[in-house]
Amino acid sequence: MKEPWNALRGVVALLAVGAVCLQAWHLMQIDRFALSQFISFFTIQSNLIAATVLAIEAAGGFNVPSARRDALRGAVVLYLTVTAVVYAVLLSRLPIVKEIVHPWADPVLHYVVPLFALVDWVVMPPPSKPSFRRALLWIIYPLGYLTFSLTRGALTGWYPYPFLNPNSPGGWTAVAIVSSILILFGIALIWVIVWIAKWRCAKIDA
Repeated sequence: MKEPWNALRGVVALLAVGAVCLQAWHLMQIDRFALSQFISFFTIQSNLIAATVLAIEAAGGFNVPSARRDALRGAVVLYLTVTAVVYAVLLSRLPIVKEIVHPWADPVLHYVVPLFALVDWVVMPPPSKPSFRRALLWIIYPLGYLTFSLTRGALTGWYPYPFLNPNSPGGWTAVAIVSSILILFGIALIWVIVWIAKWRCAKIDA
């Protein structure tokens, strides 16, 4: 099963990269593309990270230690799950979002790739069985992204998402509340992701 599954990982990695390129092309067509802004979206970053990790797995690991690859896979599940949930709850119905997303790239980047990453984690659980304490390191990247986005926004006036914009209704209070909820949600997700890995490994070993 491993070889066919690795091939599927490779297909999804290409699908993610293709969707990112298609979204960029779409923005160019409607004269809304700016590279510095495009690569600043968490959706784009998380999908490119996922494509890289899936490609490494599809190619047999590239001699990257198994424990490190497992940690990267877990982190990808976290980032993409956050991407999917935040998009579905906070962004998908906004008119400004509907204006800029490509109708094919949108579901791929926000739902298809995130769902596959989760299924991949369940079907091929990490043999290293990451601990919750070590897995908490996965939250560093989202925290860094949040800090960078707010700092850059304060300097340039551009924020990648409305809920990070203190000029929106609610101001900094709303930004702080939403950011805190997302951080706590991320930590809870880490616990769930680690639990799934341990549960699946126990099932396989039984």
